[in-house]
Amino acid sequence: MNTLKLKQIFSGSLFAALAISLASCSNDNDSPAPISGDKIYSLGLGVVTEGTTNYVLHTNDIMSGKLSLINNGLLQDGYRDYLNIGSYFFSIGGLGLTDVNTYYLDASNQVALKTGLNLNNRPVDAQDVDGTGKTMLAVTLPANPTDGTDMSFLTIDVASNSITRTEKIAVNKENFPLIGEEWMLHSGIAVRGNQAFQTLVPFDAVGWKTSKTDKAYVAVYSYPEFELEKIIEDDRSGPAGAFATRSGIFATESGDIYTISHSGYGYTQRTKEPAVLKIASGSSEFDQDYFFNTAEADNGGRIVHAIYVGNNKLFATVSTGTQATQWADDNLKFAIVDLAEQTITTVKGSPTFSGNGGRSFPALHRDGKVYSPASVNGIINIYEIDIAQATLRKGAEVEASFVGGLGQIK
Repeated sequence: MNTLKLKQIFSGSLFAALAISLASCSNDNDSPAPISGDKIYSLGLGVVTEGTTNYVLHTNDIMSGKLSLINNGLLQDGYRDYLNIGSYFFSIGGLGLTDVNTYYLDASNQVALKTGLNLNNRPVDAQDVDGTGKTMLAVTLPANPTDGTDMSFLTIDVASNSITRTEKIAVNKENFPLIGEEWMLHSGIAVRGNQAFQTLVPFDAVGWKTSKTDKAYVAVYSYPEFELEKIIEDDRSGPAGAFATRSGIFATESGDIYTISHSGYGYTQRTKEPAVLKIASGSSEFDQDYFFNTAEADNGGRIVHAIYVGNNKLFATVSTGTQATQWADDNLKFAIVDLAEQTITTVKGSPTFSGNGGRSFPALHRDGKVYSPASVNGIINIYEIDIAQATLRKGAEVEASFVGGLGQIK
């Protein structure tokens, strides 16, 4: 197993301009010391110098001290996104890589690595399909039609680290009329009973433009067969989610489904107000009696990144002010969004910070708390957010350029 040796850290304002000299990569005999304790957390970290290098770091404390890669970081090949399902932490390759590194505790209660899982195409999403920690649903979609025209839905058994089912659908204007002569982005997926709901964004894969922003689009499939049943549209909001954010759609315990449109990050034009729409339990059409304009709400703005935390609530980063550029992911604050009550509560004491753009949202939900990083004045800290109280506590400082993933395997 390759391990990072960090010899120099040059910090102007600490990690605002982080530079690291990679002295050597050693073999298995130089692996990090075994980690013990009641809890073990896994972090996917990025170091930006001339390019970006990714690492996985394991620790038993994310709320005090400093989290350093020195003699601890496990080097990851290429670009990576991260996912925590049950007691497994997945490092998923992207930008030409489609392999998965799976970290877990072995029979000796030590952190171990499984390899061999490969998604076989460009991954755009992966999630715990039902919250039980047993099954992953992954979606792959070529970046443009010259790279391929099949979108795949992969069912993965977490314990065996293997693909158990693959369903494909051709991406063309016959199946997806919304794309016309362009292409589309996947921005989220939610499974409810025997149906799956996928949010889509029409997209020019050559010019990276979004010229169709007057409607929300949801593809409805049978589940687990993933046979396309229909595309539903609603012109009260723009497309839900955005490039690689995966925060376009969420299902609740009651079976209600909500789409999240922010009309901001990733868009070259914005023609609709940021809004939440609803597909009611038992229905596969938009509920015309529900409309939540998030910009007009108290503490409102654009819900850019989010995870579902139960009881109709999202933990989210909400952006205020104007969208400066297409890829600006700025002016973020932590917030609790109640989808049923249509309210946004800013977390007390939340810093204002910038996000990682389309990287997977690094937020860990456990026992009424969410743990998520924020970078303020070039310093990254983990924050513990109490969902019920909407309060926070600052935790460990992270010595890296960004946190791409956060999970717990014990």
